[in-house]
Amino acid sequence: MGFLRQHHVSGEIDKISFHGRRIVYLKTSSGPKKKEAFLFVHGSPGSMDAFLDYMVDTNLLSHADLITYDRPGFGNSGFGRAMPSLMMQARVASALMDSLGYERYWLAGHSYGAPIIVQAAMDHPRHIGGICLIAGSVSPDLEPKAAWRRWIDLPLVRQILPISMRVSNEELIPLKQDLVMIEDDWRKIKMPVSLIQGKKDVLVPFANLAYAKEKLTQSDTVLVKIFEEENHFILWTRRGVVVEEMLKLMQSTSNNTRDQ
Repeated sequence: MGFLRQHHVSGEIDKISFHGRRIVYLKTSSGPKKKEAFLFVHGSPGSMDAFLDYMVDTNLLSHADLITYDRPGFGNSGFGRAMPSLMMQARVASALMDSLGYERYWLAGHSYGAPIIVQAAMDHPRHIGGICLIAGSVSPDLEPKAAWRRWIDLPLVRQILPISMRVSNEELIPLKQDLVMIEDDWRKIKMPVSLIQGKKDVLVPFANLAYAKEKLTQSDTVLVKIFEEENHFILWTRRGVVVEEMLKLMQSTSNNTRDQ
């Protein structure tokens, strides 16, 4: 919390219970509680720390309260105990939104966090104003073959892996099939969407952006931001521009906007 005090931002760390699991979250605000909130979902491996600089951003705080959390298996949310299901991961995010009770949420997900918020937008769209996919791993065809992941999931290999990497591997093994299962559900997404990616991303192929854009046939507002010289880590290296794109998403209206 010292980090928040340095930036003169008020915040609280709390938890919810989800299917017997403790999910720890951080909420920051500037002034009285607002009607809207931004929810940030980290990738794999990761923790809520990935978004700390966003949680004190004055531009974002002037428009909404900010929330992030340790996903199951990471940080203080049952470290080491994976939840290898995209559907269940989305339900965790939805449970957190329900518990906090804002009128509207804007979701941002980085890497594996992106398909989580896509699934949440498909399954529980009622209070979601829009979603922002940052270097999002959303195309099943672009997921790497799972053979090597299953190899490092062998007991002897698992013993020497860092715990966070083991959890990451467990939740990424079924991702390709999870993405196949929702391919026909992209039409359910009618809210504004922002797609952000670097062309030199070698961890999540840049073609994921084109896949998402092609699938978003029912979303009347699709904003696209491409970084020609950036890689997977744009969440941190280009934070100022990413914040600008988030604010554009919040300000977007149903005007049939599809950026090139």
